[in-house]
Amino acid sequence: MKNKKTFRIISIMILIIALLITAYKFDESKNNLVEMLKIQDTVYVVTGEPVEKSQVVRKLGEIKQKIDRNQVPNTNFESNSLNEGTPIYERKNGDGFPKSVVYKREGKFYIATQVVNLNRSD
Repeated sequence: MKNKKTFRIISIMILIIALLITAYKFDESKNNLVEMLKIQDTVYVVTGEPVEKSQVVRKLGEIKQKIDRNQVPNTNFESNSLNEGTPIYERKNGDGFPKSVVYKREGKFYIATQVVNLNRSD
């Protein structure tokens, strides 16, 4: 009788731990979107890859709205990572495939690259 009770308690504890781990992993994956911005109807991934100032052509504008980290930008000059007021620039030869733009963070320039959907069926 005592062994059955112990077995039940251990089984319930294992089930609770498994549920907690599953819930944590689900929440973690939901908040694991990449850093993005949307400019000229194109979504870009914020890469953090540095670029020389010589790659900057002209200013396109500034981030107007910072959205929640787990959202994808829907509106031009919106980002889920860059702060409002972050300048965005056209990149020299950045209109090729994939497109790229430059953003300025803490006085340095970095590349943002177009999000490419390789699973398209059109």
